[in-house]
Amino acid sequence: MQISFFAKVVLFLALYFISDISIKNNIFRKVMNRANRAKKV
Repeated sequence: MQISFFAKVVLFLALYFISDISIKNNIFRKVMNRANRAKKV
């Protein structure tokens, strides 16, 4: 019982960090795209 609960917690944290990183990457890409457009103009 404890092992399965621990595994669920680890899996939940992993999913949370992965989603957090992907969201930050999307924001970073948007900022970089805006910067590139500004440089071109």
